[in-house]
Amino acid sequence: MVTWGIRGVLGLSLIVLAVLALSGAARTPAPEPTSAPSVLSAPAVGVQPTSVGFQPASAVPPTPTVEPFVQRVISRVARETQAPYPTATPLPNGLVGVSAVDFGYMPSVIRIHVGQTVRWRNDGSEKHDITGDDWHSGAMEPTIEFRETFGSTGRFNYRCSIHPDMTGVVIVDP
Repeated sequence: MVTWGIRGVLGLSLIVLAVLALSGAARTPAPEPTSAPSVLSAPAVGVQPTSVGFQPASAVPPTPTVEPFVQRVISRVARETQAPYPTATPLPNGLVGVSAVDFGYMPSVIRIHVGQTVRWRNDGSEKHDITGDDWHSGAMEPTIEFRETFGSTGRFNYRCSIHPDMTGVVIVDP
């Protein structure tokens, strides 16, 4: 009921504004005096009064500037948005890292060799897990890690059972 009352007040105010605008447009402007009143100050240098208004005394063409003016706009969002991904930290030889961040694995597809270990780390703010065909990390709080060593070749799909849209692939080459 309140919303209809607000809509009615807004509609009525729009009608009043339209009527005022139309009545203002119908008014005729007052005639200008034929001689300039004495209260006006003298015109600026290079400008002469005429019966129509002020006109330039002599037409001086504009001169171009030496360098074009370029204004750089820096987005407020770009300045205040933090880095979306954690910074990379060097890992020991044979170890490959994957981050679980903002409902996705980064990188989501990795390629390793037989015998290498993959380290998943929860770098987000939500709980995540890593679930493969024959391994499961359990629920991982932020900053918790899980490691899995791959001893055979193949393509191993994994996912987060908490967030079904989070998927990844480990491709193991010989």
